[in-house]
Amino acid sequence: MTMERILRAMGEVMAERGTEKAGINAVAEKAGVNKVLIYRYFGGWNGLLEAYVQRGFFLSMFNEKFLDAVPDNLPPDNRSKVWSEYTIQFMQEFRARKPSQELIRWEMSHGETELARRLAEFRDSSYKKLVDKLAPFSDYDPIAITSLMVAAVTHIVLNSTQRDHIGDIDLSSDAGWDRLETAIRRIYSSLSIALERETTKKAEV
Repeated sequence: MTMERILRAMGEVMAERGTEKAGINAVAEKAGVNKVLIYRYFGGWNGLLEAYVQRGFFLSMFNEKFLDAVPDNLPPDNRSKVWSEYTIQFMQEFRARKPSQELIRWEMSHGETELARRLAEFRDSSYKKLVDKLAPFSDYDPIAITSLMVAAVTHIVLNSTQRDHIGDIDLSSDAGWDRLETAIRRIYSSLSIALERETTKKAEV
């Protein structure tokens, strides 16, 4: 329970101060514990960050819950719909999680560090599990498609905290985000149709 309280305090501190200005002392104060406990449980700041991600306080737990809710052996048509819904729910979840946004900002500016690489690898492993179970058309590099979509969503969400428009899309309104959700559904629907046609042509040859 103490570890859980520390990790939740970690998220609150990152949301309030940003990852760059967060630290062991601030987390200990927020959690109401002696900072010695944090060093004992997590070994220090890097261990605390890594535990925050691996215990599901980032987005990995959201991915796991989504994955568990989807039945096995989905046909490609249903997979395409489920995959677009995953992307939309990922966008909604990421928008709601200020600590996760701050952690991604930190990763982007510290990508050369061993910790940043480990955090990225853990997250990539979580995405791969989703792709292996859900992505339609496994012969058409679903990892690349997923990487593009996740990167696009991540970029737009992070930008929305600095600016209120992209093109003529109002990022400060529900209507603007509804437009983006509709676009995601159209992208996956169109992709599904295009790949089905390509598969049919190859079969005919």
